[in-house]
Amino acid sequence: MGWIVNLWTISLLTFSNSFAWTNDEEFISIKLGEKINLSCTNRTWSTMLYDTWGLTNTDKTCRIAHSNSEPAVNSCNDGRILINTTEGRSQLQIPPFKYTYEGIYKCQTAFQHGSHTTVFNVSAIVQPEISGRIEYSTNDNHDVAVCEASNGRPNASISWTSDENVADKITYNQNRTFTVESRIIIPYNISMGNVTCIVSHPYWNESQTYTIPYRRGTAQHPRYWPVIPACLFCVLLIIFVTSFVCIKKHLADLRNCCKSTMPVATAPTKTQQDVEEVEPYASYVERVNSIYNSSAELCNVKTY
Repeated sequence: MGWIVNLWTISLLTFSNSFAWTNDEEFISIKLGEKINLSCTNRTWSTMLYDTWGLTNTDKTCRIAHSNSEPAVNSCNDGRILINTTEGRSQLQIPPFKYTYEGIYKCQTAFQHGSHTTVFNVSAIVQPEISGRIEYSTNDNHDVAVCEASNGRPNASISWTSDENVADKITYNQNRTFTVESRIIIPYNISMGNVTCIVSHPYWNESQTYTIPYRRGTAQHPRYWPVIPACLFCVLLIIFVTSFVCIKKHLADLRNCCKSTMPVATAPTKTQQDVEEVEPYASYVERVNSIYNSSAELCNVKTY
């Protein structure tokens, strides 16, 4: 019975040596806009059976595959394709990199007497923008040097020549990048000179040094000072608009008042026209009657 177990063990070891499985995991950072080719294995198609990629991104999951015995498959349809190099190797070609290409790339390759699996953790890398300034802190009553690495991915690391009184702040931006702000208090015994910060990021092979010129008394005061002129302008604008509206309303009321006190010319009525037409005739009749009465009286006197 023992010889059967030994034979089975020898057979299993022989099969394992003839058909090997290997697994790798890699972390890759790709610059935005950069083209890149990923290789799952260095073997050529002369010994390969198939090459398949399972891509899991933030917005979808798709598959790209090529086989010696089956039709090619590409359900991604976003520019990522399998190509063959001049040496006959299979590679995944990624067009100008963008955020939607980030994710897990799992490659499986089978060849004679073995297979290979590689998992790529692919992420975007963005160069940060470095800037610096000197501010005055009302909380500490000190000048403060500020070093900022903005819009980078991943977030940068900022250090100073002195690690005392340093405060860091990391902000995640809407464009999927990070902004790192590092502040250090400048001692009173320093009157002028240069303050230097050191910025490290995977985008660069070496750390970047940024120098901030400093002279005591020239620090920027708190950032709220530009708000004062803006508030003053808003107040003056409100006063001007209110005065304009009041004056305009007053003038309108004054015009309406003047219109109400002016006499309104009305057309003469028909009765008034009739009276005016009759009055000359009445006056004439009255004069004639007066003359007649005077003549009658005169005649009566002469008769007696």
